[in-house]
Amino acid sequence: MRQKSAPAQGNKSLSNALASKKKVSKNQVVFFDYRDERKLKRFINDQGKIIPRRITGLSAKEQSLLTHSIKWARFLAIIPYVADEYK
Repeated sequence: MRQKSAPAQGNKSLSNALASKKKVSKNQVVFFDYRDERKLKRFINDQGKIIPRRITGLSAKEQSLLTHSIKWARFLAIIPYVADEYK
């Protein structure tokens, strides 16, 4: 009979690290305006990539709205597609 091994400690520290990076608290009403450059830049990393749900702490619907707003702001040249140092 096989014995279950103890959970890896690395997974615990990873989940704690991700939990501390949450960008939105649960009590906040989430609305993303494509014209609000400062708010959208909080959800983009230094390379210009959109930060995933597991780090932002958004629901699937909220993440979809965020992604749509960021893509529309990029299309209108409000925020860049790629950071200057990566061009």
